Amino acid sequence: MADLNDPARLAELRGAMLRTEADALLDACVARAARLARAPIAFVSLVVRHIQLLRAHHGLPLELAVSCATSRSNSFCQLVVRDEAPLLVEDALRDERVSKELVESYGIRAYAGVPVRVGGHAIGSLCVLDVVPRRFEPPVVAGLEQLAIEVADRLSALVERDAPLGSADVQERLVRIEQATRVLERALLALAPVIAAVQSAAAVRAHAPPVEAMHATPSTLVTLAGLRAAVGCWRDVGSVADELCDEAAAVASSTPAASGLVAAARGLARGLAEVAPLVRLAEGVLEGTLDEVAADRGRALVLRGALDAHEAACVAVGEIRAGALRVRSATSGSGGAPAP
Repeated sequence: MADLNDPARLAELRGAMLRTEADALLDACVARAARLARAPIAFVSLVVRHIQLLRAHHGLPLELAVSCATSRSNSFCQLVVRDEAPLLVEDALRDERVSKELVESYGIRAYAGVPVRVGGHAIGSLCVLDVVPRRFEPPVVAGLEQLAIEVADRLSALVERDAPLGSADVQERLVRIEQATRVLERALLALAPVIAAVQSAAAVRAHAPPVEAMHATPSTLVTLAGLRAAVGCWRDVGSVADELCDEAAAVASSTPAASGLVAAARGLARGLAEVAPLVRLAEGVLEGTLDEVAADRGRALVLRGALDAHEAACVAVGEIRAGALRVRSATSGSGGAPAP
């Protein structure tokens, strides 16, 4: 049984693997999975620390297609990763292994998922879901396992494609790392009131009479201008985090004292990716893609995980900046080599 929070497993979840933009090859794999199983829904999940990210998907309800995530705690795919083996659920209502939240919210009744393995670790699942109880025959499972190999190869290729090239001056890269942490810190501060508003609205809805709960939406607890500012700030966060990871990797390649920066930077990037579902839902409301009812269903699935990830990301930013300052001090005046 695998540890879902194993640092070695989490370290494989990085870079372009965590992005949500469409990828033609991954999209083709999930479409083929849906056809193979004759199922209405299929997706590739990446099981991170707090959130299950949906890296490619087919047939999802709109709010899930916007957020591209559910919390890890209510996901079926966490069991695939934990056990590093296929999971078959014929009737989710009667299966004690799985959370009933997706059953109650979206009517999911049947599930078949197989591990997606990168670097020897199960990082997620390729799965198909149905809204009626059913069996998944062995040829379907075997076909999913073959497709999961293609998915893993594509995810690995996306990460390798974006690997940093060459080696610039170490001190220059460390300065850029510090600058990136300050940008990310400001972005996280801008997101804090929006996340707090969503949390407050959820608490009010949970305890208020139905009429009052209907009007206790995040838009009543934070200004639209604040919401737009947070979303706008977030649009630049992903690329900044990726650049930070690349800079840290390049520094560590020539400066052993900086090896800890790479793990810290990748951990931060994963945390930011786990906050992103809430931001995408807010963006969907602002753009009119989602109404409040649909957005609220999506928020219910990702709120707890996003809160935990936001807190962890704020701490990580400070730790990375402090680490970069220590490495700068250790390497200053030595041409990039550690000072004796």
